Amino acid sequence: MSLEVRSLASGSSANCILVRDNGASLLIDAGIGVRQLVAALERAGVNPRDLSAILVTHEHTDHIAGAVRMPRRFRVPLVSNSGTLASIPGASLTLVREVEVGEEMGIQAFGVRSFPVSHDAACPVGYTITCGGATVCSATDTGTLTPEMRAEAATADLVILESNHDLEMLVKGPYPWPLKRRIMGEWGHLSNDAAAGLLTELADLGRPRTVWLAHLSKTNNSPGIALAAARKALSSRGTAPIALGVALRDVPSVSWRQGATVFQLGLFGARQ
Repeated sequence: MSLEVRSLASGSSANCILVRDNGASLLIDAGIGVRQLVAALERAGVNPRDLSAILVTHEHTDHIAGAVRMPRRFRVPLVSNSGTLASIPGASLTLVREVEVGEEMGIQAFGVRSFPVSHDAACPVGYTITCGGATVCSATDTGTLTPEMRAEAATADLVILESNHDLEMLVKGPYPWPLKRRIMGEWGHLSNDAAAGLLTELADLGRPRTVWLAHLSKTNNSPGIALAAARKALSSRGTAPIALGVALRDVPSVSWRQGATVFQLGLFGARQ
């Protein structure tokens, strides 16, 4: 098997990405309840007891709902920086592996490196994972495009990129203004337009790659709107070598495999 990545959930209610290669597998976040997560893993052909690690980006509930019970039940370690681990209730009572921001580590066949993002959490990060000549960069829950995030995305064959909200929908929507300001702020979430800006930078590099638009808001966005913003930005770059997909909020959706020429969109066959 070559490197394979599946989105098990991506949104404000739950986040979990499965990465696997040649029998080794790990998760980026475990924001799904244990029963649902185990079922999703088994449908993907992964025994939860065979997981090598759960990489935690930050301590918000939609990223850690199953992150403590999974290690207790299946002896899979939580991996994150000291600030994040200290902010997860119960993490000190389970199996953990501490790695500070920017440090590189090996987890079976995977090379893992974290990088800083900008979010209202203790020490939020994204992750770059390398394996077998392929590179995956996951960067969500960030209010700005950090220099490190730009640099890591530039190296990746698959970029999992936050495209949280349509700015007009957010401003005119039902959220109270303090919440709107948080989402739009430096420590909040990337808009479709901000994500599209990074897409044009990646297109200008001329390297073929796949980008998943991720962590979409249920209230202030939709897969169609996010895709339209991305496609509009890329259209100004001519035949940009970027394949687009959308990771759905609370169900398994897109998948990617190293060297594959076809990827699954999974846009409209499930609940949005």
